[in-house]
Amino acid sequence: MIHLIAILIVLLMSVDSFSAGFRLSEQSAKANGMGNAFTAVADDASAVWYNPAAITELEKTQVSLGSVMIAPEMEHKNTNGTTDKIAKRLHVPPQLYATHKLNEKFSLGFGFNAPFGLQTNWGTGSNTKSVATLSDIKAFNGNINAAYKLNDKLSLAAGADYITIDAVLNKMIGTKEFELEGDGNGWGYNLAAFYKLNEKWNLGANYRSQVKIDVDGSAKYFTSDNSASTKLTLPDTFQIGAAYKANDKWLFSVAADYTNWATYHKLYIKSKTILDITTTFIPALPDTDTSIDTKKWKSVWAYRLGTEYKYSDTLKLRGGVFYDLNPVEEKYFENRVPDTDRVAFSIGAGYTKGNMVFDFSYTYLKFIERKIDSTIQDDSLGNVLNGKYNAYAHLPAFSVSYKF
Repeated sequence: MIHLIAILIVLLMSVDSFSAGFRLSEQSAKANGMGNAFTAVADDASAVWYNPAAITELEKTQVSLGSVMIAPEMEHKNTNGTTDKIAKRLHVPPQLYATHKLNEKFSLGFGFNAPFGLQTNWGTGSNTKSVATLSDIKAFNGNINAAYKLNDKLSLAAGADYITIDAVLNKMIGTKEFELEGDGNGWGYNLAAFYKLNEKWNLGANYRSQVKIDVDGSAKYFTSDNSASTKLTLPDTFQIGAAYKANDKWLFSVAADYTNWATYHKLYIKSKTILDITTTFIPALPDTDTSIDTKKWKSVWAYRLGTEYKYSDTLKLRGGVFYDLNPVEEKYFENRVPDTDRVAFSIGAGYTKGNMVFDFSYTYLKFIERKIDSTIQDDSLGNVLNGKYNAYAHLPAFSVSYKF
């Protein structure tokens, strides 16, 4: 069967797919330097994302602007002896956070970032062009939070998320590129808790809900140019962590991160263009304007470790590691998200000058080599997806923060 809409890993968001699945967990230069083990630390404005309940610990008004940039490299060694690579590109997703302490009990927070993403461009001459060529998906999340400090130990928070998506997803059918474009939006919510067990230990938890999105756009092929639509549910996520302050110099942190990819089970795409193509290339197929693409992703965990060393009152040094599990079984593997388990190592530093803080970090993300022998995407495509996939990414990050 021609998989017209393998093409639709659709509308899954934002800029790049370099966290497990299409989630982009790296949302702060400081947290990035600690392996994103930040749920129970959350001691700057990026707490709005990592643990909004912790913003009750921040004084006055704080604003942070930055990016965790992504420079990916990915290749597919085909069974025919050739090698395909994705086009090189530096991605610069924005991250803006602001917090304000109303009084000793209440604090407010705002965040704008890109927490999911997908960007792969294999080109129209690749071995896998009949499955996917270009996947360029952008999404942005606006988040507001209110946090309340119940007592000296416990703070709670709740907030709302508004997500927008814009996507272009292409593949080759015969000698012509099939193009799919779409956009949509949806609402979600988040809940968080921050607990100061004692002077040395902090505990944290953060939950973000599923977001259901109606995606509308167009499907184009030769002279066919019709509307297209689908519905998708972005996964809910849950993070839990602990931080230990060993002394005035050393801080250690651990976190576990759960993504409920079971929400990505099947993808239904409706468009008259799909009917036009299927009846042209496979006349025996029943007349239907809906494509059903089975995904059946698994829910997975990621595990993170981080540390921070206070070198002086103005300089802090950081390091971290993390391991992300892969949600895509081989049976449902495809080259839009050629996913595999991955491991990362990070370093970072923070420099304070007056009311300003400059944070820098770097993460090296390595995908474990994955060999593909059998996937349903290859059923009638000539085993084009088989072979070995290798990838890595450089993630340099920076942010500038100001305390009013």
